[in-house]
Amino acid sequence: MEMNMQALLLEFLKALPINIIIIIMSAALGLLFAVLLTILRIKKIPVISQMADLYVSFARSVPGLILLFIAYFGIPKILPLIGLSSVDVSPMHAAIISMGFYHSGYISEVFRPAYLSIDKSQHDAADSLGYTPTKKFFRIILPQVIPVALPGYGNGLVYLIHDTSLIFAIGIVDIMGTAELFISRSDGTNQIFIYFIIASMFSAMCFTADSLVRKLERRTAIR
Repeated sequence: MEMNMQALLLEFLKALPINIIIIIMSAALGLLFAVLLTILRIKKIPVISQMADLYVSFARSVPGLILLFIAYFGIPKILPLIGLSSVDVSPMHAAIISMGFYHSGYISEVFRPAYLSIDKSQHDAADSLGYTPTKKFFRIILPQVIPVALPGYGNGLVYLIHDTSLIFAIGIVDIMGTAELFISRSDGTNQIFIYFIIASMFSAMCFTADSLVRKLERRTAIR
């Protein structure tokens, strides 16, 4: 029994990098899309801003598992409809795309109010000093937006980590997929112990992400 438990823990540790890669790639993709969405929504560009609002609403209202299935099964069928060649989407790519899609909608709703919380006088002061829009954003606006947005961003990151527990549904052998394989092979033996290990691993990932965000909060706090 002891050797079996050691082997089980080793298999989980071998599968853990898959979750970490998907979390990092999805978070990066979601962050890029969220910044773009926030800009489009703030600029109030006719039609485009409304489409960005619709994107955010859809991404935030559809369950992560459904987005995962849409990405994995739907992309190969959707591409020919818009004149592009059909391609097979790997489970890893489908997971990154769908998780990034979900994450961007949530994070855009964090960034937009954080940006709008900056008093108009800050913009006026930067304009009166002759700052270019880029210089104004990076030297005046962004340092004030980051501390406001970080708590919400940290929550979004934790939700993203939670959602990666769903990726085994499209055949990815991550830590959850590894757990299901062990449970099915052992006819449910040690099922509770296995799920406890999984819960501990997800808890550790969330704690690490939350600690990093809190550390960044302290470093960027406005004094």
